[in-house]
Amino acid sequence: MKTRFKFISAVLCLLTSVLCQPLLAAGFSTVHTLNSGTVTITNTEKRSSWVPVALLFRFAAPASGAITVERRTGSTAFLLTGCTLSNNQHAVWVPEADIPFNENDALNITSTITNGTVEIIRKGE
Repeated sequence: MKTRFKFISAVLCLLTSVLCQPLLAAGFSTVHTLNSGTVTITNTEKRSSWVPVALLFRFAAPASGAITVERRTGSTAFLLTGCTLSNNQHAVWVPEADIPFNENDALNITSTITNGTVEIIRKGE
């Protein structure tokens, strides 16, 4: 059963990667380590905005813990999503709608799992 789950998980990650390729062609991607448990990207561009297209989490080994994604505007935090993983090696978040990040808005990701990376795929508006 575990082998079947790993196979399904690998297929889903591959499928997500393939589906995101056209979006990536029109956008940009950055990979960040989760070693510190926090990743923050702030839009510092005037008169420019971007939207997150997908967050792809990869862990070195099956891991359990919590992930939280927020949008910070000034001192206010807006929870975009949160999940608890149990023995997973991959996780994906794709927003259901465009969430614009304008100047000084920040995408803040916190994770209790620190043995992996998060790839952040964004596109400009």
